[in-house]
Amino acid sequence: MLNPIGRPPGAALTGLALRGYALRGRLMATGGTATMAGRVDIVMPAHDVAAFIDEAIRSVLAQDRWRLRLYVLDDASIDDTAARVRRWARRDPRVTLVQVEHHDVNATRNEGIALGDGEYLTFLDADDVLRPGALRDLVASLESTGSDFAVGSYDRLVGGRRVAPAPWIDTAHAVARPATALADFPDIMVNAVQWTKLYRRSFWNAAGLRFPLGGHFQDQLVSARAYARATSFDVLARRTVDWRIRDDGSSMTQQGARAAAVRDRFTSAIGALDVLEREAGAGVSDRRAAQFLSNDAAIAASELRRMDEAAFAALRTGLSALVERAGAQVLGEVPQRTRALFDLVLADDQAEAIAWLDRREAADA
Repeated sequence: MLNPIGRPPGAALTGLALRGYALRGRLMATGGTATMAGRVDIVMPAHDVAAFIDEAIRSVLAQDRWRLRLYVLDDASIDDTAARVRRWARRDPRVTLVQVEHHDVNATRNEGIALGDGEYLTFLDADDVLRPGALRDLVASLESTGSDFAVGSYDRLVGGRRVAPAPWIDTAHAVARPATALADFPDIMVNAVQWTKLYRRSFWNAAGLRFPLGGHFQDQLVSARAYARATSFDVLARRTVDWRIRDDGSSMTQQGARAAAVRDRFTSAIGALDVLEREAGAGVSDRRAAQFLSNDAAIAASELRRMDEAAFAALRTGLSALVERAGAQVLGEVPQRTRALFDLVLADDQAEAIAWLDRREAADA
């Protein structure tokens, strides 16, 4: 069987096929058939991403799921991001540009959410890339199961080359798990970013989901509430997004060695644990605490060489609070060598902690 533009199911998409999907979407939208039912609203916050935003928008419009609206919210860019989006909006009525001055990606996302009324809601950062067929597969999963949201995996995009994500992400998505629940599969909590998830807007609204204003890593709080409040969700065994790792380290998610980002990482983690304990129980919260310590806190500690005095102090304070919150039993689930590094951080010995990292990396080489 062939699809509407003649591609056998499962065949690779060519550039011509992608352009065909984009053209069909423009024609359908112009004809007024992009109704709320079945439509996907994509919220894309943007700030000084002129070098990347064309690729991001192109990846959305080339989806073979044509019923979509892309809301690009340009938050006080000083480059030509807005001009580039305007060119796309003139060509394709599915693209809407909104210029804001929040200076906060969380407030920008909240404003974008309020703009649409489609049946489904998702997010994409303006420097990332939506993989071909991603919306098709996410929507198809929800239509099959009736779940509240679906979550896919991702790759990292480094210098134009795809690189596998952290191993715990691959493990969480090794097997498709339709219509599962948090109590049945708490390991999925390691996927806490919003740009891998497609929500039913009815669930998003009923669950009272919203991005807390200010700071980094607020995805953690939104994901904790979504996982805890969903009756069921679908875990896909495929990548849906390429997450760009910028060469200059300028994206918010790459600023992990700055004091404010370090503080936010631990504040959001403890906030997420409070949500999970209150809404899903102590067992789920403890499982997430072990994930935070083994993964997120370990990543933060690995940035020691780039931390100034204020950032190291924030790391020590945040780690101390998280260890105390988790308790000895949960800490015992953390790999021993990670605990050894934590001991040095908690002892306020940054120099020895860096030396320990150097020795470990030499041994692993």
